Amino acid sequence: MIEKIKKVPFLSKTALAVALDKNKNTLRNTIDYWVKNKTLTRLKRGFYVFSSFLDRKNNSLYYSKFLATKLIEPSYLSKEFILQEYQILTDVVYGYSVVTLKKTNTIANKFGVFNYSSIKKDLFVGFSQVSYGSMSWYVASKAKALFDYIYFNQNKFTTFSEGELLGLRLRLEVMSAQDWKEYKKYLKKAPKKMSQIYKIMETSLC
Repeated sequence: MIEKIKKVPFLSKTALAVALDKNKNTLRNTIDYWVKNKTLTRLKRGFYVFSSFLDRKNNSLYYSKFLATKLIEPSYLSKEFILQEYQILTDVVYGYSVVTLKKTNTIANKFGVFNYSSIKKDLFVGFSQVSYGSMSWYVASKAKALFDYIYFNQNKFTTFSEGELLGLRLRLEVMSAQDWKEYKKYLKKAPKKMSQIYKIMETSLC
């Protein structure tokens, strides 16, 4: 049983208790010992991963992305992190930006800093599943990542000027006609201010 759970990418304390068949005190001592000697890595309270899992194949290359949408569920990678991958955002991003239905939160561990932004259910769309081995995570489309970024930065727009848009340092020319078509779908469920900001973006591309 223990060999089986070593292959699991996200392991609860309850699953460890079942696999090890130990009483509460013994389990706690075992976990503390494994964490100390780096056999086990603590991800957040009550959740762990075996170091041996990360050493297999290319698991460690994708693990932080998997973890981003696993630490708080449901959630998907979006905003700055995805915009950087598409080279739309010119600033360097070090943390993982994640959108969730749960409360806004930040979780930090050895795999990174994960920043969660809460969004209403109607706008919890525009993402797809990506997989590698036994891991899977959720990623916003290019259009939805941009929409989410603007949505959570609405307070930076007061005069609805092109200067305010330039302050976000976005390379909007990367967006295709199809991307903009998708973007406009989300405006139907968003506050009026989002449509006003979109008009600035549209003008800047002319």
